[in-house]
Amino acid sequence: MLKEERHQYILKKLKQDYRVQVTMLSEELLISDDTLRRDLAELNKLGLLTRVHGGAIAKSGIPVEFTKRLDTGIPEKQELAKKAIPLFSENDIILIDGGTSNLELARQLPNDIHLTIYTNSFPVVNELIDRESIDLMFLGGNVFPSSRITTGVPVIKALQTFTADWYVLGASNIHPEKGTTDPNREEAFTKIAMTERSKQILVLGDSYKLNTAETYTTAQLSHIDYLIVKDEQVHQIKSTWLNDAMHCTVI
Repeated sequence: MLKEERHQYILKKLKQDYRVQVTMLSEELLISDDTLRRDLAELNKLGLLTRVHGGAIAKSGIPVEFTKRLDTGIPEKQELAKKAIPLFSENDIILIDGGTSNLELARQLPNDIHLTIYTNSFPVVNELIDRESIDLMFLGGNVFPSSRITTGVPVIKALQTFTADWYVLGASNIHPEKGTTDPNREEAFTKIAMTERSKQILVLGDSYKLNTAETYTTAQLSHIDYLIVKDEQVHQIKSTWLNDAMHCTVI
């Protein structure tokens, strides 16, 4: 089998199983482990998969640019946001970062309770700016145009001035071993700082994000308090992703 054919086979396998293991796949392809590792390294460099110890896992394939994701999976985003809203209470301080799923959650925040919202997301600010029941705080910093957010030292310094009751973490990818991940290092550093300033972490787990990963880890699954997924995925995630040591609640 030619290298190009092997690459296509690997990508097809990832699309089907979400991950591949070097030893098993090299036997399938009748090649050495070293040859397969070189193939995985090349595909990783091309941004087509994510290398992990012993193999590789899939990427979500969803565009990084915010505007290109706005029309992706709208009914599912609405469903997940609706499930998350009852977790919030009067006078909660909620930290919301970027992402189209997080924007949908912001749209569904109720008008009959008082909330304080901190965000580094321009779309979230635009959505909430006229809400009388919400005290809105924007975290200024270095503008990251493709995600419509701010990042960097100014944001991280501002985070030191408060503690959030909730952090709604915008996740590009969610994987049982790698947790939530992001393709951009500076954005990932900002998300990590946000997790450290929050009492509870909530993630909206759109279907296309599950079992995929990028380069930079933003939170391990064991650090996430609530993972919101579609109703039909709850049992599978609970039974295959979690262990007794994790306090993550899947709803």
